[in-house]
Amino acid sequence: MYSSFFGIEIAKKALFAQQAALNNVAHNVANANTEGYSRQRAVMEATYMTPYGGAGFTGLGLKQLGTGVEVQDITRLRDSFKDMQYRQENSDLGFWEFQADSLQQIESVFNEPSDNGISSVLSEFWDSLEELSKNPEASEVRETVKEQAVNLADLINSTVNQLREIYDDVNYRISVKVDEINTIAKQISELNAQIQRTEITGITANDLRDKRDLLLDDLSKLVDISTYEDQNGNFTVTVGGAILVKGSGWEKMTFDSHNPLDGIKWENYGTKVNMSSGELKGLEDLRDNKIQAYIDKLINFAATFATEFNNMHAAGFDLDGNPGVEFFKISTDGDSIISVNEEIVNDTDKIAASGTSGGVPGDNQNAKALANLRYKKVNITENGSTITCTLDDYYGALISKLGVDSQEAQRMVESQQVLVSQLEEQRQAVSSVSIDEEMSKMVMYQHAYNAAARVVTAIDEMLDKIINSTGVVGR
Repeated sequence: MYSSFFGIEIAKKALFAQQAALNNVAHNVANANTEGYSRQRAVMEATYMTPYGGAGFTGLGLKQLGTGVEVQDITRLRDSFKDMQYRQENSDLGFWEFQADSLQQIESVFNEPSDNGISSVLSEFWDSLEELSKNPEASEVRETVKEQAVNLADLINSTVNQLREIYDDVNYRISVKVDEINTIAKQISELNAQIQRTEITGITANDLRDKRDLLLDDLSKLVDISTYEDQNGNFTVTVGGAILVKGSGWEKMTFDSHNPLDGIKWENYGTKVNMSSGELKGLEDLRDNKIQAYIDKLINFAATFATEFNNMHAAGFDLDGNPGVEFFKISTDGDSIISVNEEIVNDTDKIAASGTSGGVPGDNQNAKALANLRYKKVNITENGSTITCTLDDYYGALISKLGVDSQEAQRMVESQQVLVSQLEEQRQAVSSVSIDEEMSKMVMYQHAYNAAARVVTAIDEMLDKIINSTGVVGR
C-alpha cells in the first residue's frame, strides 16, 4: 500500500531533475564562447521501481510502479579519438610554423635577389677587376677594386653575424618553450589531482577535464605527446616514450643555453628528450640542420673565395714590382670572417695587377686572371666531400637550398593549417555549444517542469478533497 503522498514524491523528483537540466542549459549558454569548453548534457534515468499489488504471502499479481526520475550524471560531449588526431596534427603544425617564420627571416637576411645581396656585390667586385684589367695603372680604378672588396667582405661578415643572431635567438626560444612545457606539465599534474579528488566522490569533474584538455591542446603544439587514462582514472602524458605526467607527478625538462648542442634533457632521467614533431623539435631541427648549415656554407664560400683569390693575387706583382701580398684575411672566429688586408686598404698600389715584375705599370695579365676567377671551377670541400664548381654557382646553390627549404616549410604550414582546421571543426561539431539547440532544450525542460508542478497541484487538490471534504456526513 502506497502513501497518499507517493505521487507528490514522484513529482518532486521531476521538479528537481528538470531544474537541474535547466541549470545545465544555463551553464552551457554561459560558456558558449569559453575556449576549450565542452557542452554538457544532463543524463536522466528512471528511478528504481517498486512492486505493488499481489495477493497474500505468495505475492501473486505483483506489478511494478515507477518512482520517478533523477539526473544520473552530467556528462560532457567529447570525442577522444578526434582529440588524439587533432593533437597529432597540431604537433606537426607547430614543427613547421616556427621553421617557416624563421626561414623567411633568413631569406630577408640574404636579401636575394636584390642590388644589396652578396651575389650582386660579388658581381660588382668581378666587374671592377674587369675594369682593372683594362687600365691597371689607374688609381681610381684600383680604389674602386678596393672599395668593392671591402663592401663584399663587410656584407659577408654582416650576413654571417645576423645568421648567428638568429641561431642564438632560436636557442633562447628553445629555453622559453622548455619552461612553457614544464609549466603546462605541472598544471596538468595539479588538475589530475583535483579531478581524482572530485571524482572519487562519484561526481564527474567536467569543467576540470576541459581545462586539462585545453592544456593538452597547447602542449601538443609544443611537443608530440601520447596520452592515456588507466582503469583507475590515472591520466598519463608521455613524450617519446618517457613519462612527462603521471597522475599528480610530473618530470622536468632542462636545457642549458650555454651548451645548446647538449640538447634538451630529462632532469631525473639524465637522457635526451626524444621528439619527432612540435615547436620544440622544429626549433632544434631549424638550428642544427638549417641555420648552422647556411652559416657553414657561407663561411666555406668566403674562405674558399679568399683562398683562391689570395693564391691568384700572390702570383702577380704590384705597381712597385713587388710580389702580391695577401689580399684577404680569413678568420672563422669573431665578428670578422673575411677582411681586406690593411696594406691594400692603405695603399692600392699593392694590388698585384701585373703578371711580371718588369711589366708594371701597364701589364694587366694578373688582373685578367683575377677577373677570370669568376668563371674558374674550383674544388670546395664540404662535409668531407669535394664539390667542383664556380664560386658564383656555389653561392647560388646555397640560396637555392634556402629557397627550397622556405617554400617547403610554407607549403607544409598551409597544408597542416587546413588539416588542423578541419579536425577542429569536427571536434567543435561534437563539443561546441549550439545556442539554438540549448534554447530548444530549455523550452523542453521548462514544459516538463511546469507539467511536474501541475502534477503537484493536482495531487494537492486530491488530498484536500480527501482530508477536508470526506467524513463530514452527520456532523
